[in-house]
Amino acid sequence: MSDISGSRILIVDDAPENIDILSNALQSFKCIAALNGEKALKIAKGSNPPDLILLDIMMPGMDGFEVCRQLKENPDTQDIPVIFITGKTDVEDETRGLDLGATDFIPKPISTPVVYARVKNHLEFSQAKKKLKIQYEESVLQNKFITDSINYAKRIQTAILPSAGDFQNLFPDSFLLFLPKDIVSGDFYWCGEHEGKKIVAVADCTGHGVPGAFMSMIGNTLLNDIVYAKQISKPDSILAELDSGIIDELNKDLHEGTLDGMDISVCMIDQQTEKIYFAGAYRPLYYQYNGELFEVKGTKKSIGDNRKSVVFELHEIPFQKNLLLYLFSDGFTDQNDSEGKKFGSGKLKQILSEHADKAIQEQFQILHKAFLEHKSSEAQRDDVTFLGIRI
Repeated sequence: MSDISGSRILIVDDAPENIDILSNALQSFKCIAALNGEKALKIAKGSNPPDLILLDIMMPGMDGFEVCRQLKENPDTQDIPVIFITGKTDVEDETRGLDLGATDFIPKPISTPVVYARVKNHLEFSQAKKKLKIQYEESVLQNKFITDSINYAKRIQTAILPSAGDFQNLFPDSFLLFLPKDIVSGDFYWCGEHEGKKIVAVADCTGHGVPGAFMSMIGNTLLNDIVYAKQISKPDSILAELDSGIIDELNKDLHEGTLDGMDISVCMIDQQTEKIYFAGAYRPLYYQYNGELFEVKGTKKSIGDNRKSVVFELHEIPFQKNLLLYLFSDGFTDQNDSEGKKFGSGKLKQILSEHADKAIQEQFQILHKAFLEHKSSEAQRDDVTFLGIRI
């Protein structure tokens, strides 16, 4: 129960005997009085405003309706509860008072138990409302602080990911569709070149938002070390090193219950030797060859899953001019529509097959439009990353 014993009650009435009756009924509160509207407004706007106002309607000069109107128009006094004490019981008068912002009407002749009960209830409600307002304002500030921090994390993540320019320089005939579910993404993409071999990867980390973003930064750092420091370029070896690195980074030997990690597809393109290799951890590669769409499934093990000990399978992809490669996270195919139906791999394969002869950027527009139309007004359920590359 709220402590309202020290609440200040302003009684506004041109009849001193009515003020006395109300003051006696409200002895447990601090009562102050005003004999007219002008004095009431001055007190209400002062340095120590009342917590509630009992206001007579029929007063000479400024009546109670006008006092209430001015109180509710002033930001400094508009939250003070106003209860009309009046002999006017017409519906029109009550409606007018409530429209002006009054919280209640108490008819004359005055019943002291009723006055006390209503004042007590409105004071408790007003105090609860003030606490809620303070809590709301605090939550708004906390939310702003958190959002600002996440936006800064997005800047860091964006700086770590390959820029659009870097990606286009490495793969001139390509597209990138990157749609984080939240401000930061649990998906990430990586590309690099070592000794003439071009390497590209798309990863879907455990979770999304901030936890996924942390994992994506670990994955990005490890890939840089694997390719550039350890000079590993074969996709199956990259995945084996990445798996070992994630387990070591997260101390999974000490925390066997954790399943944090990522699903990832890695492709290496060596145009000098005309070789393309692929390996995946629960993620496939789609490619167009001789007018036909093929799917190469990844190994059934997530990166960082220390419950499984398997060898990541290496696949060689037939090399030909204008070969199309597609790497993507499951956020694209798992997106539901308004009826709960997923986009699905079948629909995706159909779109890719039907538009394989189109320019790569036109394919991007078609895929993006198809995704948005399928999602419609539904919330995006996961991060989405989709890479298309024409050799």
